[in-house]
Formats: sequence, C-alpha cells, structure tokens
Amino acid sequence: MKLKRGIALLLAAVFLFGTLAVPASAAAAQPEPAAQAQTVDAEENDIISVRIKASGELTYGADHKLEIQTTPADAQYIGVVMGTSGQATGYVTLVLSEKIRILLKLIPLPKKMSATPDQTEEFNVYSYLKQLIDGNDVSVLLRVGDEAVSVLNIINFYLPSAYVKTIQNVSNGLKLALDLIRKYLPESAFTRIYLDEQPVDAGGYVAGAVALESGDINSAGVAMFKIKPQTSNVRLYWAGDLPGSLTAEELRNADRNAVLEADGQARSGEGVNISYTYKKKGFLWDKTCDGLPTKPGTYTQVAKVSGNYACSEISRTFTIYQ
Repeated sequence: MKLKRGIALLLAAVFLFGTLAVPASAAAAQPEPAAQAQTVDAEENDIISVRIKASGELTYGADHKLEIQTTPADAQYIGVVMGTSGQATGYVTLVLSEKIRILLKLIPLPKKMSATPDQTEEFNVYSYLKQLIDGNDVSVLLRVGDEAVSVLNIINFYLPSAYVKTIQNVSNGLKLALDLIRKYLPESAFTRIYLDEQPVDAGGYVAGAVALESGDINSAGVAMFKIKPQTSNVRLYWAGDLPGSLTAEELRNADRNAVLEADGQARSGEGVNISYTYKKKGFLWDKTCDGLPTKPGTYTQVAKVSGNYACSEISRTFTIYQ
C-alpha cells in the first residue's frame, strides 16, 4: 500500500513538474534485457518520447547510473527519482536535462547570494538552486522554493529573449511542484532532497520524467528499479567474547556488539544497521525477549545487518545464573 501511494505521488509530481501542457500518453511497462532494472518506454508520438533506464551493476558500491533518454535527443525535461524502500527511503533527487542545466550555469548571480561567498568558483543560477535544495527536507524546500521562483522571475527581465522561455519553463515547473507538495505531502515525508544527484543507497526506487516543450504534445517515462545491498566481501563478527555463563550485571557491562566488515574494513555509521535480538530457550520453543535479558536462564543473542550491506546473521548462546 505504501509503495502504491508513493508511486501515485511521484507520478503526480512528475506530470506537474512540466509546463501547463498535459502529457498525451502514459508509459507502459516493458523490461529491458540489457539493463538490470525494469524500464518503461513512453508511447511514441510525433513530437517527444521519454525513456528512463537504470544501467550498470545495481549493487551498493558498484558502478551504476540512471539515464534519461529523449527523442529528439535535445528535448528538455525534468525528472524525479524517489527512494521507496530500504536504505533509500526518504531520498529524492530532481534531475534536469543537460540543456536546462547548461543554461542555468550560464546565468551568473552575485556571490553574496552564495552560502560561501569567498569561493573562487563562479556563482550562477544552477549553483543557487542546488544550494537551496541539496540535503534539505520538504519543510525547508517549501520555504526556499518560493524564493527561487522569485529570483527566476526577476532574471527574466534581464535575459536575452532566447533564454526567457526556458527560464519560464523552470519557474512554472517549480511553482507547480511546490503547490503539489503543499497539497499532497506532509512536511516530514522526505528527509533528503537533492538536485542532479545519482542514487547510490540500497533499496527500491521509482523514477519519472516529463518532457518540457511549451505548446507541444509531451510524453512521460516511468521506471522502477532496485539497488541491491553489497554481499561480496562482507562479514559480521562479534566485537568481543562473551562468557558461557555470567550474571545479569556482567551481561549488562559486557561488549555485546557485532562488527560489520566490508572489503577488509570495519564499517559503521549511516547505511550500516545492525539489530540485536535475544531469545530464551524454552521446553518446546524459544521465546523472544523484550530488551536485554535479566532473569536466570539460557539465551541466544542474534545479530543481523541491514542497510547498504547484507550477510548471514550470527548468533551465540550464554547462560545467566543467579
């Protein structure tokens, strides 16, 4: 149910992220043998088609890439990639076509608008949008998005006429996206929003893109894909030994942690989730404990890893005496 709701919200976001043109046709699911993900091709029409493909080895830490292909190749588009499960949950990135990206980079802004005004790199509209969006959540995006729209609207008065339509497309798309977020998404829905970043965390994703060509018949593309956790060269082991029998106090003070090792290095922090459970041995079956055991008996501690890595769980048995 959550996945269906996420897909519905994403599709709505994608279709409203364009200009006021209405997509002529929805994409139909069609597998791509050469890619290690599901892809969807938009129905061909006389104007624009959009195709989304996740290629490469879709495993955490491996080389993979999300590609958006349009026909004609220079068509403008705005895409959205949303993490729906696993470590990817809460990840959202907005993807701009190369044509829009280059144009936004060509429009300079005063460095005083930069978060780091002493930087040597040129500050431009693209840098400004990325500064506002990257790493923020929905509540922040709503506050700064209106500011971004205002800046884009003001810029229109100082640009050559060849640039105006593209800037208007971006401005209209951003306004519609903000309206949609206010209407359908709670402020706590997403926690990591970025501009033009590639998804890397393990989990399920939904990607969508819509072509932006004012006055034309537009098409949209949708794809679902999954980045698998790393399983090769990954192992889980106990950080320290635990006596076969001990008191409840000794257990509380003992090192009960497990260590995840990947590619010969211990891993910790974001993307490494190790969970622990304790089961008390019974006459017919074992009973899962609520928290750390404190009463006499024989117990089994189990450690299991999730997130960007996956490997077999480990366990050990000990006895608590009076």
